[in-house]
Amino acid sequence: MTEEETKGNSPATEWIDRCYRVMKENEEFLRKNSEETYGEVIDLINDAINLVGFAVKRKDGKEEYIKRSMTFFLYNILIPLSSTISTDLLTGNLPACFMELRLMLESLVKCYLADLRYPEQSFFREKFELLEKETKERSGKKIPKREHDFLKEFDEIVKLDEKSIKLWGKLSKDWIHTRGVMARIVNQISEKSTPPSWALVIPMNYTIADLDAIRELGKRISQFRKLLKATIKKYRKELL
Repeated sequence: MTEEETKGNSPATEWIDRCYRVMKENEEFLRKNSEETYGEVIDLINDAINLVGFAVKRKDGKEEYIKRSMTFFLYNILIPLSSTISTDLLTGNLPACFMELRLMLESLVKCYLADLRYPEQSFFREKFELLEKETKERSGKKIPKREHDFLKEFDEIVKLDEKSIKLWGKLSKDWIHTRGVMARIVNQISEKSTPPSWALVIPMNYTIADLDAIRELGKRISQFRKLLKATIKKYRKELL
């Protein structure tokens, strides 16, 4: 595009052009320096497509969308967020990738438990609301259950040896809470003399200094994909 052609561009158009350029350059960077992570992101999208394809082909697919919390998870959490992680990775927005992965994990856990605990309910939202009203005993008092409680129960039911609660803990501590994000920025500056690209502005081109965080994302996605596979296998066997 010539200089004359770009003079009339609006700020919005210039922003879109910048996003496109950065995404193309970051894709080349990932393919060259962290192909394994990029492959995990693409495989997660394919996992989501395959699982939704299975749900669509079921005889009572439309009715199950209304009734089953796990069907809601597949259509409205797994599909959109797996694609969003890909987009955020390419724009350099690594913190958002980890946040989205934690939401996917929490949703998987709670949707599974909602279907397990309240099969008589005919609407997935009602199941979910009942689950969130559950309490536990502490010091002789009933208090609301928290995400940690649901994750612990989920690991025991699906026999995951605390894998989901450990993954959730790493995502929360290192990427969701201010303390963890601050520590990552300060540590990279002290160790590599440069801040993370995602700590400056988005979109932003990756540098070699970002590879540790990028590879960590690939590791966490791989862990989630294994949890997802084990969960769906048990769900099909016992709840379908």
